[in-house]
Amino acid sequence: MMNRRFRSVLVAVLALSGLSFSSFAQYSMDYAVSMAGNAGSGTFAPYYFSANKHGLVTHSKSGYLRAALSRGIEMDKRFSYEFGVDLVGLLSSTSPVTYYDAENGISERRPRVSSFLIQQLYAGIKYRMIFISAGSRELTDPVVNFELSSGGLIWSGNARPIPQVQAGFIDFVDIPFTNGWVQIKGDIAYGKFMDDDFYREHYNYYNQYITTGALYHHKSISFRSNPDKPFVVTIGAELAAQFGGTKRYYEKGVLVDSLTTKSPTRFKDFLQVLVPTSGDSETNVGDQAYYYGNHVGQWNLSAQYTFKDRSSIRGYFEWYYDDASGMGKLNGWDGLWGIEYKSGRKNWLSDVVLEYIDFTNQGGPLNWCPTDHENPALTTQATGFDNYYNNYFYNGWVHYGLSNGTPMAKSLLYNTDGYMKYKHNRMRAVHLGAMGYIAREWRYKLLASYRTSWGSLDLPLADTEHDFSGLIECHYTPAKLPGWDFSLALTGDLGELYGNNWGVSIGIKKRGILTIGRR
Repeated sequence: MMNRRFRSVLVAVLALSGLSFSSFAQYSMDYAVSMAGNAGSGTFAPYYFSANKHGLVTHSKSGYLRAALSRGIEMDKRFSYEFGVDLVGLLSSTSPVTYYDAENGISERRPRVSSFLIQQLYAGIKYRMIFISAGSRELTDPVVNFELSSGGLIWSGNARPIPQVQAGFIDFVDIPFTNGWVQIKGDIAYGKFMDDDFYREHYNYYNQYITTGALYHHKSISFRSNPDKPFVVTIGAELAAQFGGTKRYYEKGVLVDSLTTKSPTRFKDFLQVLVPTSGDSETNVGDQAYYYGNHVGQWNLSAQYTFKDRSSIRGYFEWYYDDASGMGKLNGWDGLWGIEYKSGRKNWLSDVVLEYIDFTNQGGPLNWCPTDHENPALTTQATGFDNYYNNYFYNGWVHYGLSNGTPMAKSLLYNTDGYMKYKHNRMRAVHLGAMGYIAREWRYKLLASYRTSWGSLDLPLADTEHDFSGLIECHYTPAKLPGWDFSLALTGDLGELYGNNWGVSIGIKKRGILTIGRR
């Protein structure tokens, strides 16, 4: 299996790179080779070793070898193309798995081992400012600082990439007749969740249901004022969805065939997630009453002022919503609120981020729709109980058990009892991130957060649980060794949410340009 995968990837890379071999005597590609290892207490890696790492680090004692080869889009050319392949060899297990034997009523915990994976494999083309790409690649939230933020609310870069076909504007473009004062950017994508095996192996078959075979949809649009001016405002919206798939009920570990429900994926269903509408008679009852698929979305706004000395300050927010009530901001202060300062120089404090995350309102504790019942005595509608990231048909807004949205909402991966929903999505948190240079070749990064969890609306905690997590990381990039980066990180958790954990991580990375052909 491993050899077949390597051969397939190699053929793809050679085919892509060969497009230009016949036209150019010299051909260049970027490469990156790295290795990392971490060790610590507990079963899972401390929070900041796994958060926003694209799903690569989850176990307390683990490591990986990684090799990537890529060629990026050339923005100064009318037509350009890109490709990338990123291979990872894992040196240990990713997370514990509980296997359930329904017939004998016993369970056994075993390590889940994955020795090799294709983290990224993609190709894309650009004509003028329009692009289309296909494959699996690491994507992040464009509103927040990925290096220092707690993570975006829809797609943070916390989970493994989702293979997808994506098209749109590759960057902001001027809107006609605005003389450059208003720009627009947008994209649309369809893809496939690849974590069916994860659910089958982690799911507690004594619990309610499991859904596999889900598809993915994403779209976004943003408007920006003139970026050449000192004051720049960006406003946008983002919407993603799970659709399709098969939901299976289990009772005491036994499949109940009569309750198995398959969500259709006809052509018109792809249009229904593009423009959310209610399902028809072939969809499940919930999709008929509300909307086809599980939709998650956000409004976002950022405003930045750049000073004459190149330093800047930026404020931003992301308002999360699960339905129309949240879209109308009937969920109080829920969302991500942040402020960022950049010095514009490589000094002791080059960049600092402070964020507040609130998921406590969720539209209120009750949801009552009179049309769901025959002759209801109570005809007043209450549009609450949004239960963020959870859904009645799908397991949750996750990929391979890790939150696609903010990792501050504790992911399903940590549910060692096999419960495939968020248990801690009703929470508040404060997050701090900072980075700077203590010398020309030495850079540090500091992350710290404190959060309080009330559990979830359907599984509230009897008492709140708390967590403090922190990380200090140092990078050494010697001038005499161009492209080399050596890192050392210390991290820890304190509290009930993740337990009292500590960890240490060491990493080595080499970046460069691989040139093929004659000079």
